[in-house]
Amino acid sequence: MNREKKLLWIVPCVLVLWTSVGLAVQPKKPMPPRFSFENDPAEVLNNYPLGIINEQDAFAHHGGPVRKVTLPNGKRGWLYKAGEKVGVPSIYVLEFSDDGNVIDVLHKDYRYKIGHSALQYQYLQHIEAELQTLGPGPGE
Repeated sequence: MNREKKLLWIVPCVLVLWTSVGLAVQPKKPMPPRFSFENDPAEVLNNYPLGIINEQDAFAHHGGPVRKVTLPNGKRGWLYKAGEKVGVPSIYVLEFSDDGNVIDVLHKDYRYKIGHSALQYQYLQHIEAELQTLGPGPGE
């Protein structure tokens, strides 16, 4: 009977330890910047890890979207709002691939005519210097 009691304690402990080790070995995903008035939209778009964050990670990090949308290209999108409390509303839209990863982040500030995307900003970082611009500006 004493041996059975020991086994009852050892088995759960081994399972907990095994699960902990398994979780510790998983690679860390870079967390994206938060959508807020304090964060510069250009920095958010420049630093958003495209193709890495899935729907579950996005939900855990940003919370639920204000609205789920279907984008003109047929992809699914999640709409988030920022800056409303300080009178400068802007929106961010996460665009998801068919396998559920964030492949682009769209940003539109209501003060300007044209929005910007993370793919656009990140592309501009990698093109040749003579083709590189300062990035898309407000109202361009």
